[in-house]
Amino acid sequence: MAYINDIAIFSQDFESHLTTVLGKIKQAGLTVKAKKCQWALSEVVCLGHHVGGGHIAPLWDKIEAIKDWPPPQTKKQVRAFLGLAGYYQRFGPGFGEIAAPLHKLTKKSSPDSVVWKQGCQEAFDTLKAALVKQPILKATLQDKPFYVTTDASDVGLGAVLLQEHQETRHPVVYLSQKLIPREQSLSSIEKECLAIIWALNKLKPYLWGQQFTVLSDHAPVQWLQTMQNTNAKLQRWA
Repeated sequence: MAYINDIAIFSQDFESHLTTVLGKIKQAGLTVKAKKCQWALSEVVCLGHHVGGGHIAPLWDKIEAIKDWPPPQTKKQVRAFLGLAGYYQRFGPGFGEIAAPLHKLTKKSSPDSVVWKQGCQEAFDTLKAALVKQPILKATLQDKPFYVTTDASDVGLGAVLLQEHQETRHPVVYLSQKLIPREQSLSSIEKECLAIIWALNKLKPYLWGQQFTVLSDHAPVQWLQTMQNTNAKLQRWA
């Protein structure tokens, strides 16, 4: 016996949406429990998020749990905190880089009883503070162009997908990723190019078939295709 908790589908209008969804459910031989159905809602709670009015935000009770989380004392507790905070990493920039000191505590070689240093406490406090600010993301609009900003540091990559709403660019999703050791040895321009490629791959579901602009604060990137002396990796990426 199979159970499905949440179904999310979009259509051109309410009537065709309802007809299509119920038709597909019937076609699959499934049934729905009427008292658990909610119809024609303008806002909804779904998978730990509050969705509605063109906005997406994390549920406040989840953020409260993160805010009240005590400093971890064991590797298991660190992983539990990173799991909950990481679920909402799309709502703030630089999660991978900020959380790097905490991720080090979860390595196989690290002791089960963690050594909680100042850098760990700072990362812990920064992650909590970023989420307690009640971050809100905008839902995407199909008729508006996208902007992708990327950045790279010595330890991580970051990106933000933005879209214009009323002449102001608002975040749709934040991305971050920690660099592995061999990537940390790349040159600055290689890291910046890697950030662009990584971001575009991650954002493909949003960007496929859409007009978008990539924004980078690393000036040499814009001259990449005309540079005389580039290594094979940069030539391939260009």
